[in-house]
Amino acid sequence: MRNRKLIYGGLFLLAIVVFVLMSILYFSKNQKLKIIFFDVGQGDAILISQGNNQLLIDSGKSGRIILEKLGEHIPFWDRKIEMVMITHPDQDHIGGFIDVFKNYDVKTVIQTKFKSDSQVFGTLNEYIAKEECEIIEGRFGVKIFFSNNAEMEIIYPFDSITDSLNDTNSVSIVSILKSGKTKFLLTGDLPGEKEVEILGRDIDISADILKIAHHGSKYSTNRDFLAKIYPREAVISVGKNNSYGHPAPEILEILKKEGINVLRTDMLGDIIWVCDNLEIECQLIKY
Repeated sequence: MRNRKLIYGGLFLLAIVVFVLMSILYFSKNQKLKIIFFDVGQGDAILISQGNNQLLIDSGKSGRIILEKLGEHIPFWDRKIEMVMITHPDQDHIGGFIDVFKNYDVKTVIQTKFKSDSQVFGTLNEYIAKEECEIIEGRFGVKIFFSNNAEMEIIYPFDSITDSLNDTNSVSIVSILKSGKTKFLLTGDLPGEKEVEILGRDIDISADILKIAHHGSKYSTNRDFLAKIYPREAVISVGKNNSYGHPAPEILEILKKEGINVLRTDMLGDIIWVCDNLEIECQLIKY
């Protein structure tokens, strides 16, 4: 009887080992690029994942929620996140990062030189220093390359942030991700007056998918900016019944008149695109 238990126990452990090895092999070979707009309530968090490599842009405000989301899309044995991007230091964009740093080995951080007096921002930067992360300044011209020839380029801010500003939204990192025939424009909480500054530069901001700035605030996404982008779909990361009234009815009306398909995390949950073939457009697989 004892020998039989040992045999069954050994077979059970062997099955677990085989399952883990097959899972690792699957994820290592699965090199599709995924762009996941997480439903984190009233906040922003975007995961760009390719095989075992991840770029996390913002984290929402809840550590519990962002860890749950990451656990759904990062294999349990992978405790490393290659890169995070902090678009700007508002709590609804960085509040979850502290728990991310506690649970994952973060290699590189992209952020501007803007300094916030908030306790959350201070604690986050203590973790960044403790982990001895490589820090890359987020500014115009910085590029991130992925192994399937996809690339991301930061187009704003244009220069280093040297002034002390009251409006943290105005220093939001704006980037364009290109994968094959599809372009994503990611805008943080950029306000309308900064959209005008981008329009004044000779930058191709056309994109197929636009992440609407500032959760659909009426102070962002002006008509001229939208006309230059000419997206077919717009993602609004927003919490249900939030106290800010986001997204603003004015913005929803503009998007409707332009014939742009609106995808909202408060209504649809996580929104996911997969870029598998550079010869075709990325495919929307969940909303």
